[in-house]
Amino acid sequence: MNTLDRRNIINTTDIGEKYRGDLKIVSFGRISEKITYPSVREAFKSDPQIKDAIKHLLSQLYDTLKRKDAYFQKGVDEEVCDAILKYPKIIIERDFEPATDSWIDAFIEEGKIKLPFPKICVIGGHMLDGYSSSMSSVNRFSFYTVSQDYDGILIAAFLSSHSKSPLHVASIRVEVAAHDQTQVLGIHPVIPESQLGWMNDEMIHVVVDAILRAIYMMTYHTGEAYISVPTPKDVAVNQKKLRKGKAPLIEFRLISITGKEQPKTPSKPHGEHASPRQHWRRGHWRSYKSGKRAWIEPMLVGDEANGKIIKDYAIGNYKEKRYDWASQTT
Repeated sequence: MNTLDRRNIINTTDIGEKYRGDLKIVSFGRISEKITYPSVREAFKSDPQIKDAIKHLLSQLYDTLKRKDAYFQKGVDEEVCDAILKYPKIIIERDFEPATDSWIDAFIEEGKIKLPFPKICVIGGHMLDGYSSSMSSVNRFSFYTVSQDYDGILIAAFLSSHSKSPLHVASIRVEVAAHDQTQVLGIHPVIPESQLGWMNDEMIHVVVDAILRAIYMMTYHTGEAYISVPTPKDVAVNQKKLRKGKAPLIEFRLISITGKEQPKTPSKPHGEHASPRQHWRRGHWRSYKSGKRAWIEPMLVGDEANGKIIKDYAIGNYKEKRYDWASQTT
């Protein structure tokens, strides 16, 4: 498990005027064609070019990090590649807010931030250049990986000054900790001193906020999910594709998720049926009538010999409706 060296980290509130300004978060979309989408989910659901773009981005990231052709903290390359290949991808909508205004307090109350899986990938949506006034509309998409780091999380954000410049992998550790002076608990992002100036406070806030909203909905409350279930051989196939610089397989379909523990399938002795395919059972907080909560650890279950399932999710206030993409003008 990768961790930041605490002797060489800086609280993001100390960045100040040191931001150099040339590095931007790597993103993809169809800005030049002035195409917007009502949500991230609709973009992936309805536009093959957006699906192809994320596949291409994942392939590029994987290849660049494997070749060590980027700037990053020691060990981050393996964390990111492992997340891309083996763990769920979660879409978080630009306008989505949890039902309660005090959702951030849940992390502070527990004194920790727990992931639903050991690693996740997060796809967020943005609106650039003011093409739409809708709070949900998007025309640009970004990608992050997140790893569990003891009782905190370690975010990898991908930065570059332009498409031909070197990749920078920014590490943001997010933890619940007491303020140095007031000793009041709060959520504090910290960065390596070696990456001082890569991101400003606003960039870090946007990334951390989106990821915490996604984690909250995956571990505390009921939400909707956009889920991918590859065929049993897809994990192995994707690994070969990425090694050759080809696009991985990613497909999505809509399901529902809840914060409740999934029912356990009773074991059947004497070979009455085959074990289920190997998959991650989502970690989550279980609430009791007393008001107390207990963390249910994520668990890898099933038999790998029968194949693997990797689930990809989307979180948003979705309303199912027909959408005639053919009639839209750009």
